[in-house]
Amino acid sequence: MALPLEWLGDVLRDAQLAVHETPGWRERSATSGALPEPVGVLVHHTATRSSPDDPAPSVQLCIDGRADLAGPLCHAVIGFDGSVHLIAAGRANHAGQARESGPNPAGDGNTLYIGFELDYQGVDQAPSPEQYAAARTATAAVLGHLGRPPEAARGHRETSVTGKVDPGHIDLDRFRAELAGSGPGGDQEQKMTPEQDGILRRLEHELLGPRGPNGEIQGWRTDVGPRTIVAMLVELVNAQLGGGRAEGAAEGGVDAEAIKRAFRALPPDQAAPLLAELVRIQQERQPSAG
Repeated sequence: MALPLEWLGDVLRDAQLAVHETPGWRERSATSGALPEPVGVLVHHTATRSSPDDPAPSVQLCIDGRADLAGPLCHAVIGFDGSVHLIAAGRANHAGQARESGPNPAGDGNTLYIGFELDYQGVDQAPSPEQYAAARTATAAVLGHLGRPPEAARGHRETSVTGKVDPGHIDLDRFRAELAGSGPGGDQEQKMTPEQDGILRRLEHELLGPRGPNGEIQGWRTDVGPRTIVAMLVELVNAQLGGGRAEGAAEGGVDAEAIKRAFRALPPDQAAPLLAELVRIQQERQPSAG
């Protein structure tokens, strides 16, 4: 008997994605319930660290399952390099019970959703630019095939009834806006090359720090508490203009020396490029000799 998602590989290949078929994926299905009748796509992260040298370490785990949960655990794994590994054409144990989210009803998430696992760690590792772009392309292709709107793409944290936090470091509202081709990062970002998209995301990461579990800006952990680099620059400038103390220092604020210590606490690969650029700008402002 043909399983309901046998079309998945063709749809993803038509979207110009690099698709790898794991042996037996067309016949693979969990036995824990009804077969999929999908109304949306559910995005997860695997919680396993990936890399250019090991872009999809969780493929076999997603096929076999874990001691506490039988496989398959998703319909496809999206690797660090943007490759898509097909896991199952039938039911996958990826979603559990789902609450109503966006246009999608509550119910058995493994029936309601096609599950994409992005293979990255998700706490202090974000998806690579290639991985994120592939997830966006794959999701758009599947929703187009299903005749469903961009809002039918959900993150596991949006549907979970047990407090799941994945996918980490993904702003899901922005993700959906990009699927729609409008809103922040929409048409413009769709036209970016992978290199340009990667530069943009690295700059955002350096300036704002790692995102929180719900995609919120939380800054870098420093000696003076959570701070974005932008906020620290403002405080430092205010401190210099105010005679060496930040605005509000008399009421327990942070002085300039504390801000400097916070900069020193940043990872060198985050702080150094920004500080070098600030030095260059300041040098350009100096009057020429004579």
